[in-house]
Amino acid sequence: MNIRVNTRFRGHDPLMMFYLLPEEVVARTELTDFPREPHKVLDDPKWREVYESDYFQLVLCDTWAWLVWDYFEIRGGMEKYSGYDPFWIIAHAYTLWMQVFRTMNLSAELYFGNVDPGDMMAYLPYEEAADIIRTMVGHFIANTNFRLWREVVKEHRAHEDYDSRRSSIKTDFHRQWYHTRAKTKVLDFAQVDEPSYYPFEKIDSRLDVERFTKCLDYKNQRIVRLLLDGYTQVEIAKMIGFANHSGVCKRIKKIGELFLEYIKPQ
Repeated sequence: MNIRVNTRFRGHDPLMMFYLLPEEVVARTELTDFPREPHKVLDDPKWREVYESDYFQLVLCDTWAWLVWDYFEIRGGMEKYSGYDPFWIIAHAYTLWMQVFRTMNLSAELYFGNVDPGDMMAYLPYEEAADIIRTMVGHFIANTNFRLWREVVKEHRAHEDYDSRRSSIKTDFHRQWYHTRAKTKVLDFAQVDEPSYYPFEKIDSRLDVERFTKCLDYKNQRIVRLLLDGYTQVEIAKMIGFANHSGVCKRIKKIGELFLEYIKPQ
């Protein structure tokens, strides 16, 4: 079957993101009665208003954050991190995940390409949705310096950004987060018609590993490259010849300090 390009849905990637959610996830929201008929959402003023509301965005923000988190390979559940943690912020940037899908040639105009008025969108089985999300996050990690960011943030994380206990700072942030995002406001999704790759595009140009590693000695260069290839500190210690991983840990901390200095605005 040939996939058509349905220009009516150009710029409606948020609608695609919603229909990619498995039923078990949608059931936790107040959008269980949201139409599974894409054309109806755009044609019916009632559902168009819901679709363009802040609550719809909040649902996408929170559900996609919850779905992608497991594939970040970060210690602990998302609830243990403050809302100021860099990876909490990345996880909740649902517009980022829309842009990643676009780099994988998946957009609303293609996703709804063969959907005619009256057609219904069936729920994806949870396993199928999980496969799509795993692939999407893997694509993001492979095409950014995510692994290096992860190690740097891990070594320099603020004390309050990770805590399995209750935290006044985390509580205050979450109260502020859900209060400010609950305001009733209608947004124009057409404004995100042509997203610009990743929000980190400008940062990426400054996080050029090839240039950064030139200021490091040979052993530290190897550590950076092995980290980017996904090796653990224990594995790197064995490959480089350290007695244990503590030596690698100390070097990563030093590399992190140099890295933070490197990315400071000039």
